[in-house]
Amino acid sequence: MPTIRPPFVPFDEHRAVRIYRRNLPHWRQDGVTYFVTFRLADSIPEFVRSEWESEKILWLKAHGVTYDGEKGNWQTAFERLAFSERQAFHEHFDQRVQSCLDRGLGECHLHTPACVEIVRSRFLNGDGVRYHLGDFVIMPNHVHLLITPTPGEELENILKRIKGASAVECNRRLARSGPFWQTDSYDHIVRSIEELQHFQEYIADNPAKAGIVVSEGARFVAEWMLT
Repeated sequence: MPTIRPPFVPFDEHRAVRIYRRNLPHWRQDGVTYFVTFRLADSIPEFVRSEWESEKILWLKAHGVTYDGEKGNWQTAFERLAFSERQAFHEHFDQRVQSCLDRGLGECHLHTPACVEIVRSRFLNGDGVRYHLGDFVIMPNHVHLLITPTPGEELENILKRIKGASAVECNRRLARSGPFWQTDSYDHIVRSIEELQHFQEYIADNPAKAGIVVSEGARFVAEWMLT
């Protein structure tokens, strides 16, 4: 388990922010604490993705964002919406994602004790060096964690190492091939102690809400250094 108390570093509105978008928007600020979710490649079936895409288009059209069927056009218009509307959009569809995850769709390879141990060991591998690991839970088809990269370390590089190494090891253990994790991950910069506590509770309650019991090694509750 993590050997040091992770430092909590909240979002600072006075410091520079880097924003980029893949399937999801990603905000970056050096050395801050993030809530992160990443999921198995098959945890959201294609028919669910198709339903979400239709709902997104309808939502955007209702808010004045035109869509003519060409990929990317609606995203350009979406960025011109008021911040409150963009935030409402993401909150709604983030909730849909979490609801889908809790249904336990897909093969749920992380239910296998060997895969739990592989992911857990990869979490611990860079702890105290490239990042400080906080609370986490390894669910059957996704993981949640709180993490504070050390200054100068980019979250996407940290996740790439964790996901890449664990994917190779889990595929080998399961005698399978192909994508193990979804390429994109959800991440959110934690903005306050209250929000940190909210995410701690969310992580702790995730197994009970899904109606499952996870092993001791699949979950961890950190004692944060609060400033």
